[in-house]
Amino acid sequence: MATSVEEINHIRETLALQISEVEMLRSMYPTEDEFKVDEQVLADIQEFCSGRTNLEPNGLNFSLTISLLHGEFGEANRDRENMIEVSFYFPQEYPNRKPELFARSQDVNREAQRELNDELNSHLSSLERGELCTLSVIQWVQENGGIYIRRSQDDKLTTAESKLRENDHKTKKNGTFLRMWLYMHHIYSKTKRKDILQWACDYDLTGFCLPGKPGVVCLEGNEINVEEYFSRLRRLNWKKITCRHREKGDENLSIDDQRKFSGFDELFFEVHGTRENHMDMGQFLHYLEQHNLGDIFQILFGIEGKSSLNS
Repeated sequence: MATSVEEINHIRETLALQISEVEMLRSMYPTEDEFKVDEQVLADIQEFCSGRTNLEPNGLNFSLTISLLHGEFGEANRDRENMIEVSFYFPQEYPNRKPELFARSQDVNREAQRELNDELNSHLSSLERGELCTLSVIQWVQENGGIYIRRSQDDKLTTAESKLRENDHKTKKNGTFLRMWLYMHHIYSKTKRKDILQWACDYDLTGFCLPGKPGVVCLEGNEINVEEYFSRLRRLNWKKITCRHREKGDENLSIDDQRKFSGFDELFFEVHGTRENHMDMGQFLHYLEQHNLGDIFQILFGIEGKSSLNS
């Protein structure tokens, strides 16, 4: 915590640079699908920079969905396979301290994704200290991201025939849809949050992760994939992790037809509490209702919810 006026003013100067960079990104990526930011932390930063409070804000989380324009795929378009999402974390000292980055795409396999992130962070390390870096990161991803997508596609083609033979006799046994609801005492760790997102991609699962206290993870997809994911996840060190509910699908319908979500996202809602770690449950209920899953709120928390957006 700052102990002098000089230190507070220095923090305000660095945070003002972060606000300027966020405003620039909003103009470049105007839709919510392209740019998602923790609005509550951003508001706290603006309050602090304006001098209305001396309470130092938390670091800022946001994500960009970057189109690989004129890259490995030829003509510019916004198809799903030409997109890479990059999650950013700005510590309070940024740009004097490097941000934390994590890139992912539904069409990049685990090995290629690891290499993508290694190279991206190597590029980040090459930038001068104190330099605003998001434009450089965007440019690097646009120029190089297609390499890792194409590599993943080549790997799929190489193994496609053997996988088809292997999966053919398993279709009836393994083709059942399952939606699983997990409840954690809390989800704070950035490493765990990265694993939750990355493993969902590995197992072709859709749903979401709600970080904070409490934490909630929704998984949907092939029953065996969901169960393997859960078995892998609960081996991590948790204060508490339980499966609150399972929803078995209709065997006469395809797995994709029974999904409620099109991808796997980390949710951001307004936060409160002494550590600003409790998500707004009214907004979370509204999110569930938008996906026709409002009844699950009582199963997760044991109480009937009230949407803050409808009150």
